[in-house]
Amino acid sequence: MSISYVNLWAKTDRNEDMSWHPLLLHMLDVAVCADAIMDREPESTRKRMGEILGMEWDKARLWILLAVACHDLGKACPGFQCKWKNMTGLDAGQSPNTDINHAFVSQIALAAILQEKGWKYKLAELVADAVGCHHGTRSSPNSLDHLTGDSDALGKEGWTELRQNIVDALSGVFLPGMVPSKDSLSGPDFMLLAGLTSFSDWIGSDRDFFPFGRPEDCEDLQTWFQQRRTRADQALNAIGWGFRRPLATEQKTFYQVFNLPPRPLQESVMDALSYMTEPGILLVEAPMGEGKTEAAFFAYLELQRRFGHRGLYVALPTKATGNAMFKRTLDFLRKSGTDRTLDIQLLHGGGLLNEAYQELKVSGVYDQEAGGGVRAGEWFTKKKRALLSEYGVGTVDQALLPILPVRHHFVRLWGLANRVVVFDEIHAYDAYTGTLLLNLMRWLMALGSSVVLLSATLPPSIRKKIFEIGGSRLPEQEASYPRISILCPGKSFRQEHFGSDPNRRLAIRVKGIPTSLADFATAFNENLCQGMGLALFNTVQRAQDFYRFFPDGEILERNGQRVGKRLPDGTEVLLFHARFPGDRRQIREEHVLNTFGIGGNRQGRKILIATQVAEQSLDLDFDLIATDLAPIDLVLQRAGRLWRHFQKSRPVSEPTLMVAGLDEETPPLFGKPLWWGKVYREDVLLRTWICLKHRGILILPDDIDDLVKTVYEEIENVPESLLNRMENSLNSEEGKTMAHMGQANQSIIGFPDDASWNDPARFVLYDEDSPEVHRSLMAQTRLGEDSVMAIPMGPEDAIDPVRTPDMLREKQWFLRSVSLSRKNVVLKLKEIGVPDRWRGSSLLRNCFPLILDNSGRWTEEPTVRLDDDLGIVYEMKETI
Repeated sequence: MSISYVNLWAKTDRNEDMSWHPLLLHMLDVAVCADAIMDREPESTRKRMGEILGMEWDKARLWILLAVACHDLGKACPGFQCKWKNMTGLDAGQSPNTDINHAFVSQIALAAILQEKGWKYKLAELVADAVGCHHGTRSSPNSLDHLTGDSDALGKEGWTELRQNIVDALSGVFLPGMVPSKDSLSGPDFMLLAGLTSFSDWIGSDRDFFPFGRPEDCEDLQTWFQQRRTRADQALNAIGWGFRRPLATEQKTFYQVFNLPPRPLQESVMDALSYMTEPGILLVEAPMGEGKTEAAFFAYLELQRRFGHRGLYVALPTKATGNAMFKRTLDFLRKSGTDRTLDIQLLHGGGLLNEAYQELKVSGVYDQEAGGGVRAGEWFTKKKRALLSEYGVGTVDQALLPILPVRHHFVRLWGLANRVVVFDEIHAYDAYTGTLLLNLMRWLMALGSSVVLLSATLPPSIRKKIFEIGGSRLPEQEASYPRISILCPGKSFRQEHFGSDPNRRLAIRVKGIPTSLADFATAFNENLCQGMGLALFNTVQRAQDFYRFFPDGEILERNGQRVGKRLPDGTEVLLFHARFPGDRRQIREEHVLNTFGIGGNRQGRKILIATQVAEQSLDLDFDLIATDLAPIDLVLQRAGRLWRHFQKSRPVSEPTLMVAGLDEETPPLFGKPLWWGKVYREDVLLRTWICLKHRGILILPDDIDDLVKTVYEEIENVPESLLNRMENSLNSEEGKTMAHMGQANQSIIGFPDDASWNDPARFVLYDEDSPEVHRSLMAQTRLGEDSVMAIPMGPEDAIDPVRTPDMLREKQWFLRSVSLSRKNVVLKLKEIGVPDRWRGSSLLRNCFPLILDNSGRWTEEPTVRLDDDLGIVYEMKETI
């Protein structure tokens, strides 16, 4: 057979002029993109990429560009070429397998060619595997064996030689030198190479940036490479992927960065950072409101300056906390004084609702004359691309997806590599999500990232596991709280105490109140005659029911939407939870922050009724708080919203925390109708009850560490009447915890420091691409009831069975979406399914319509309704 590689196609345009792009030229296009990307990376990234092959970057670069170019080497086979009118003289009858996966052919062919060039067997196999999985998944051993034996698909009579000729032609462009001496790739090595290949392929396959060439262009490949290298820079400029340079090139003081004198915590962080000689873990345990966020931003500047980190991602437990942090991060970046444009993305499902984020979103070609500024490039808004942006703020879920077996997880992992990743409120996760987080930290450390962990109430058991990741053991005698721990792999740890702000020391009165909502309301009203009060409940149902205890009044509105009511006596009552449609929830969140945050109007009497969405990271200040019983760390978080900011005067004589259930002689039952046991571990609730029952006074921050340690590690003096209940609940909950930890360890792609990651046969889970699949087949960052995104649709919102809705309507509908987890509701919505005309929409394809009648009731189940004041309501027969 005599086929010239210039007649092999890689891309076609079947809808216009039947034009096509030669395979060899496309392979070079992707290689030049990899070259341009790496040129914009900091030196630390290039050094780490060179270590993949055990070389200095300037030598490894040539081999890596060759390997990346060979990602589509497998298109040089009859099985692929016969998919379209081809120039080889073959017809489809000569290749019965036109469904062949060309990426896997690339893997087979490249591995053999590299071995012929002198590469070690295992290294060649894994490098070929890494570039061959650029469509998102790795090949299984069975599929490779089947392909290897399919000579019709791979090609007979000269196709192997043809692929060798292509690699030789590419080698003539790159001129790689001595072959690598490494024997194999580690897990982090593999992910870095796979991530770079896919990222480069996404850019190099965009015809807007890389128009098709002609067969005659293959005659001078060196010139083609140089010309397309310029286009690669233009493409990266256009999407906003700039040079990764430090925000601060010189060491700065805290005052220089924030124009504020540092608090004791922030001074301690400045001192502790000098101990870090390489990327590592910075663990900050400090009371609420001590300035942990500013300390994390300062740490980012210094860690990036010293170690060449390429960006920042801040992970929060909820969308609401993510929104609040996004504004603070945006303000920090705008004040950084950079002379270049920075890209920042908000990574959670409610990004369309965040006005600050939407104002940043721009499209079009990068303007080099524009100077500094912050933008949110449209290219990065696709979920697989978001973590490639230089800066990001979002939920912890988005940070966890890179270690779950979803398509292109390695691109996400590449995006987090060599970055500073900040995890706030790390105590907020259960055994499953917490175990995923610890495993993610192991991967981040292996990928050269630095990790900053923030918590006010961290249990010792979690701290112990963090120390193990940092290569140290938790000391028998720890520094007292508040404290900072520095952990660098291969180096002894450093832990030190710092003094908390004396102006923030607070003595809080603890009172027990009944669990029944009627008595709860009586106690709340008696203790808050004036001022700002928070009633925080463990379930949406209790929050909605408590709101009903207040009489109807004047409707309070913001932007044309209800946010609460004003009672006849002037009291303003607001309700905030996660079961409002997205647009309404966003408006309520903003109103809550404006009312109870810094600068809010504190005149009169104002009450916020909320669930856990108000418990962490939102900067709110209350005079009195009444709360359902919760684990001690969360009770302390809630208490941290008391007297949070300095006020000249307060309408109450002392900060008071009222806890439902503490007034009883024995703890309440945590099942129906409270359902607290569905939300939290029963043994932890019992331990918390014992610790707080006779407390009387709570001193913040002095009591935080001892209380958390007592509840989670050292509970003593359990009343004899509770011994059996405690033992039964402990046995039950510990079994669940061990099971959830095991499930988390089995759910991930493997561990970075052993061979567990190298399992190509692992089943690839769905990543929100198909909302109707069973939950067991979905990538889960949190355990819990199956949930769906529903869009409330009134009689005026007719769904056209023929036409796809226009973009404006798509967006309007999507902004209403609400996550629902009630089992019977989820099952019914999945049974109805996603409308056919929604499946082609990037916004609506994962959403289910919740069709409502004129009264707001779901037409499929009238006990489910949308209420303007309460949100989505599940009407129940149970008594309150």
